[in-house]
Amino acid sequence: MHPSVRPLRSFALLLVVALLLTACGDPPQATAPPPAASPVPVAQVEQEEEEGSAAEEEYTETNETSYAAWLEAAHCPDGLLDDVDLDEIEVTCAYLNVPEDRSDPEGTTIQLAVAVISSRSDSARPDPIIYLEGGPGGSAVLGLAAWVDSPLRDEYDLILFDQRGTGFSLPSLNCIEMEDAEDGDANYAAAQECRDRLVDDEGVNLNAYSSATNAADVADLIAQLDYAEVNLLGISYGTRLALAVLRDNATGVRSVILDSPYPPQVYAYNEQALNAGLAIQALLRGCAADAECSDTFPDLEERFYALVDFLNDEPVTIEVEDPETGEVSEGEVSGDDLVDELSGWLYDTDMIRYVPLMIDELDSGETATLTFLYELGGSGFSRQAQGEGDLSDSEAMFYALECREEGYVSSLEQAEALAIALPPQLANALLASNEDFFMLCAIWDVEAATDYERSVVYSAVPTLVLAGEYDPVTPPSWGVLASAGLLNSYFYVLPGGGHAVTDASDCMMSITKEFLDNPDQEPDASCVDDLVPDFAYELP
Repeated sequence: MHPSVRPLRSFALLLVVALLLTACGDPPQATAPPPAASPVPVAQVEQEEEEGSAAEEEYTETNETSYAAWLEAAHCPDGLLDDVDLDEIEVTCAYLNVPEDRSDPEGTTIQLAVAVISSRSDSARPDPIIYLEGGPGGSAVLGLAAWVDSPLRDEYDLILFDQRGTGFSLPSLNCIEMEDAEDGDANYAAAQECRDRLVDDEGVNLNAYSSATNAADVADLIAQLDYAEVNLLGISYGTRLALAVLRDNATGVRSVILDSPYPPQVYAYNEQALNAGLAIQALLRGCAADAECSDTFPDLEERFYALVDFLNDEPVTIEVEDPETGEVSEGEVSGDDLVDELSGWLYDTDMIRYVPLMIDELDSGETATLTFLYELGGSGFSRQAQGEGDLSDSEAMFYALECREEGYVSSLEQAEALAIALPPQLANALLASNEDFFMLCAIWDVEAATDYERSVVYSAVPTLVLAGEYDPVTPPSWGVLASAGLLNSYFYVLPGGGHAVTDASDCMMSITKEFLDNPDQEPDASCVDDLVPDFAYELP
């Protein structure tokens, strides 16, 4: 919102290839991890569905049109398979061709990059998994190598596709202008330059880049691949996209996995600072509730706030080595810097466990674990150029979609009003990014989403909902909201988990695989009962 092989080609993959070729006060308490959710009562869903029916009818009438979509086989992009052993895995690439604006089917055609990865099994299941990337703006296809070792390939073919405007899809809404820009005025100027290039020079219709149009793309992809059924796996923003598919056209969708849900009815940028602050508090209080952690690192929350105040007056200097280049940079870390970085570290379940140790050391003037976390998280002290044409994050796609769906219903004033419930040491640092978002939305100047696009999604498609206890951006409470209209949903929280938890523990993966085996039956999630946050007491 914020955030990823084996020899024999299965029959399902052969079918895909054939098709492609022929197609050419006191701070509030953080939300406690809820138990597995029971299905929502039918009567409640029916009543709420009636309330939204008028908006849905209006939306459908406005957006229904006739158009053609088709797949054409393509060579995989240069470099994509460099880290893949092609003797152990089959990969097929293609482009899905769809209208940029489906209300104007004779207008611009755009191309969405698709990659199909074979299962390890020589008898793969006939219902593959389509992965929906987060961001918005992230590239699924660019991360192909990360899926090679996924346990999900034990039985399933995996289908990755770059959403419109992202990754290898054409046109690209990647803003090369913003990749080297520093924060502040330079970033705003770069955003304006990118918008002018895309809209005025390249003729891109930014209003055609939304969750609704992405969902229509997914429906077309399912239809063109011609599987009888597919499973959707969405992470972060990908969950909002999966929910939009359930809302608009769930034909052929067998099951859905929502990992770190981002439901359409939330007010993300009103809550952004508050949610990050509550996650930090939950972590600090999680340590206090753990006997070993509290004995080893006593009074951690109070010491942390005092540390933030101290570092804002007297920043600490550390040297950080870039893990890829080996280049060493030196810089100061203030209290606000520490809070901002910590909110980012909470995305990663593996990094979370070192935070109490880092605070305890830093309170004594030691910086080893602070440096370790900076390096593990890839943080530096100057904006690192990504290289011209970096495809991992399409900035214009992010702002076109987020400003449309969230910018009009949030404001800096509302974010500040919610964040006042946090200690000032957290609120002051975490509100900084909100201002940037609203400044940039004024530049992108896209239309507002309809009420229907932002409404609760109702569906009877079996859905597994997963969240991390300390997720700073899509908190467990959003998992409850995402489940509100899902009749057949099961909800589990990973204790001590961050953002994106499907493969963060063996327990979450076992629940995921059991759900996929039989989506109509609640999976055995007893392993969650034995999990507790795993804090570290020394560096690896």
